[in-house]
Amino acid sequence: MSKSEPIQKNADDVNLFASKKETDCVVDCNLADVQGAPPCNTAPPKYNDTAIIRAGIDSLYLSFRGSPKRILVDELQSLKEAAQAVRCGGKAQAALQLAGVPFKVHPKGQRRYPFVISNNQFNISIAGESELNAPSVYMQISSELLTLCGYQKSLGMARELVSHILSCADNGKISRIDLCCDFTTDLDWSTIDLRAWVCRSLKRSEYREANIFTGYVFGQGGDVLARLYDKTREIEITEKLFFREIWSDSGWNGQDTVWRLEYQLKQSVLKSLSGTDPEFFVELMNPTWRYLTTSWLSLREVTEKDVNRSRWPVNPDWMILSNAIFNLTGSDDIRRIRFEELPSDYTIFTGALGYLTSFMAKYDIDTLPAALEKFHHFASRHFEYEEKRSISLNSYVRDKLMEKRTKFVKLIQGVELGK
Repeated sequence: MSKSEPIQKNADDVNLFASKKETDCVVDCNLADVQGAPPCNTAPPKYNDTAIIRAGIDSLYLSFRGSPKRILVDELQSLKEAAQAVRCGGKAQAALQLAGVPFKVHPKGQRRYPFVISNNQFNISIAGESELNAPSVYMQISSELLTLCGYQKSLGMARELVSHILSCADNGKISRIDLCCDFTTDLDWSTIDLRAWVCRSLKRSEYREANIFTGYVFGQGGDVLARLYDKTREIEITEKLFFREIWSDSGWNGQDTVWRLEYQLKQSVLKSLSGTDPEFFVELMNPTWRYLTTSWLSLREVTEKDVNRSRWPVNPDWMILSNAIFNLTGSDDIRRIRFEELPSDYTIFTGALGYLTSFMAKYDIDTLPAALEKFHHFASRHFEYEEKRSISLNSYVRDKLMEKRTKFVKLIQGVELGK
């Protein structure tokens, strides 16, 4: 859909959202002017305990149309077959470079796309035939790239990559976008009256760990989905520790729990807004966010005498979130981002030491140097005498190393393809 096409404001917009029953999606691009300038993210009203840290885009899914380049398709087929092989001649062969960026070539395709390539920042599905009745390229951009480098730089790099994949490629359409706001608050979500949540979807799920509230999901399975969850807990699990630095730069004290409010918008919703164009949607982000946080899902002050919950006043802390301002510039140079799909040092060392300390406890070893010295001897003995073992320790290590080199692609192993 082009920029010149008008925003649809008619009955066809009804029922596009999660409940499929009671949604009218009309976003006014001039909403900010009508309502007045919202407060700055870094200066919330003093009488509230909720403070916005940052607002931005968490996930971006793009689709592109064009003609897949034959030389690339042939190379992908060869690399895909190499990825399917148990051994690759002693080193990884299923690696590809596009625009100087390394990608792992997957051994299997996805749905109607025969080729899938990925790295730490992009997951790209590629059609083998230009006649495919679907976009020629379907791409997911990571939260890390969008957060560190911003929307515009990430979009520019996506288009650069596509220019190496397709001939006569278009500028792309948004297939899905996730808008998010990170904040701190003194609100105790677990004690809030459930009637205070007013949502156009009837679906709501609550999540807890060890009886500790960790989040809500509203509208599961719908065209709009909202998540409210403990982001500090989530980044420890997913190892997205770069958020700590981003939050600290925005005033986080390093101690308070950071919560995230996030809305996932699918393409059917974006089409109703004429918002599939990546540039045009920039103009819609703030008014869309305020619509989502005031009309689609909101936290209200329970008013017993009024049976119409949509008339209940919006919670003051929630109003701060609805006035978040989106920052799309990012804070880092895209050239310094890590693209190689490698495990973090945290994962390697904590995982290895977890097993090594179990080995120490089992064989009554007190120090790490002594454990490292004895580990090789015990492992060799295990592979030599253990039942059902038909391979030596050295052979086992060699095979696992080749497997890991195929899984964790490095730039120097890639096959360089130009435009």
